[in-house]
Amino acid sequence: MGRKRTANKHLPRRMQLKHGAYYYVSRKDGKPHWLRLGDDYAIALQEWAKLEGAARPDKMTVGGAIAHYLQVAGKRLSPRTVDNYGWSAKALLPVFGEMLLEEVERSHVYTYLVQKGNVAANRDRALLSAAYNHMMNAGLYKGENPAAGMRFRNKETARDRYVTDAELDALVAQASTRFGDLLQFAYITGMRQLDLVSLNLTAATDDGIAYIDSKTKKRHVIGWTDELTTLWKRIAGLRIGSQPAFLTRDGTRYTTTGLKASWRHVKLRAKLGDLTFHDIRRKSGSDADDEAHAQQLLGHADPKVTRKHYRAKPTTVSPITPNNRQKRE
Repeated sequence: MGRKRTANKHLPRRMQLKHGAYYYVSRKDGKPHWLRLGDDYAIALQEWAKLEGAARPDKMTVGGAIAHYLQVAGKRLSPRTVDNYGWSAKALLPVFGEMLLEEVERSHVYTYLVQKGNVAANRDRALLSAAYNHMMNAGLYKGENPAAGMRFRNKETARDRYVTDAELDALVAQASTRFGDLLQFAYITGMRQLDLVSLNLTAATDDGIAYIDSKTKKRHVIGWTDELTTLWKRIAGLRIGSQPAFLTRDGTRYTTTGLKASWRHVKLRAKLGDLTFHDIRRKSGSDADDEAHAQQLLGHADPKVTRKHYRAKPTTVSPITPNNRQKRE
């Protein structure tokens, strides 16, 4: 049995984090063998799942079940879902990872939901339930799914944080030139994080920036404006071909993990720690000319989604004046 972890306790067995990259550590010829899995946690988790699944024990732990599920289902899940599941696994593994499947009871899952008390816990429960269903369907587990059919959910309220123009300017001012351009591009286009990091220079067409929405799988074209044209020229520079649109300081493509890390540093320097990167997309929807424009820009099929989650700009109204009173009288 390996030594008990003193750091990175969220990682599953045999996964280590070193110098920003994840590794699968096993023993080969009596010596530690480090196999690089990548620097993105969600992708590394899938690679870890493949290696763990190849040597599945008779008694399956929750961590092993999640690994097995991601190994099999990861091929048909969207990159966005895999990324979200990566963060849920990061939260679940320290709590349930070492427990056998049959040891987890419904009360354990309920307690987890109540104690964590946020929307993320609902997503974690969904992954746990999906892993159990997968093991049951594969004939690898004969018990009950303790995470299924739970009527209790942590209340999900629409976030209405609006990023002001001054706050966006402060974020850009605290960012590097490259990351500042990314923030401005995210605001102008309303694109999702995954679409931003996946964007290549070839997205620029005569009609505008063309891309496939990672969530809806629909094709979008953001038409050229003077501001977008100037910004894109600065982003692309003299580069051509299918290179990534947005590069990190060392010239590589951003990962979603790397983007979140850069965002965290920038927002803290700008003293705007309550912001999320998604708030930039909400600002895009809020600053659009009208609700229809916001819906088109963000690629929503249902206008209710746009109205509830992405129209957060405060409405300015005039106060009552003496003229109003005289008219009433």
